[in-house]
Amino acid sequence: MNKIDEILDELDEVLDRAKPVPFGGHRYVADVERLRELTNDARLHLPQEIKQARLIAFDEKRILNEAKAKAEDIISQAEKRAAAIVSQDSIIKEAKKKAYDILAKAQANAKDVKSAADAYVDKIINNTEKYLTISLQELKKTKSGIAENRRRK
Repeated sequence: MNKIDEILDELDEVLDRAKPVPFGGHRYVADVERLRELTNDARLHLPQEIKQARLIAFDEKRILNEAKAKAEDIISQAEKRAAAIVSQDSIIKEAKKKAYDILAKAQANAKDVKSAADAYVDKIINNTEKYLTISLQELKKTKSGIAENRRRK
């Protein structure tokens, strides 16, 4: 039998020798000093396994607290990263929108420039055609005049 069992047996004996208090219900008078001594002895002679169990329980709490702190840190970092990604995503979306707007404006401007160039070319061709038509008519008149002059001679 180990020391703790002996102390517990002696505690039982002290309690067995306790005297009931008259009209006290379930109350007894016991040797309080001896009970304190035995309690202190019991604490001093706790088996190594109980001391180790207490250390394990303490380590378990410490490890759980550390794990919880690390988990909270990981979550915090993940939330920051997610916010950065969302922010980047919104920046990218905004940049794409601006790029599409610029492209649409450039295409509209190109269409306008092409239409203006086509109109200018049409005007130049029409003017050239008129000029050439007038020149051809004058050339024909001159040719007719020369042919008429030859016939008269």
